[in-house]
Amino acid sequence: MNDSDTQVNIALTHFETLIEDHSTYLNELENLSVIPQMDMDRVMRIIKRMRKIRKDLELGINTILTHIDSVGNLRIKEEAIGIISYLNIVGFKDEKEILQKLSTQAKEMGYDINVDDDIKQIDNILSKISKISL
Repeated sequence: MNDSDTQVNIALTHFETLIEDHSTYLNELENLSVIPQMDMDRVMRIIKRMRKIRKDLELGINTILTHIDSVGNLRIKEEAIGIISYLNIVGFKDEKEILQKLSTQAKEMGYDINVDDDIKQIDNILSKISKISL
């Protein structure tokens, strides 16, 4: 196993927990978005947690993008590309849609949850990962 294999494998191992947490928080936000009177404090707590997870996911993605061309182990390479593709197709796109929906709903309730930076960060991540997802 070369250094690239090791670095990507470490990122993939860390992703197991991150993706599970990301999915859980996405589901919670989605559930909160269908409640007529949203609990804005809870929404903000979850958004803050998601920011931390997104930051950690981005670090792992950057590691994978840096090393993917040098990975010699085919299983590690396929797993990395599969997870990146999942994050591109489902994870981040769903998060972006939910944040936009929550922002609109919050404005209707008289709140501003200010997710513009979150949307920009997600767009930036999607731009990076779309290069290897194809």
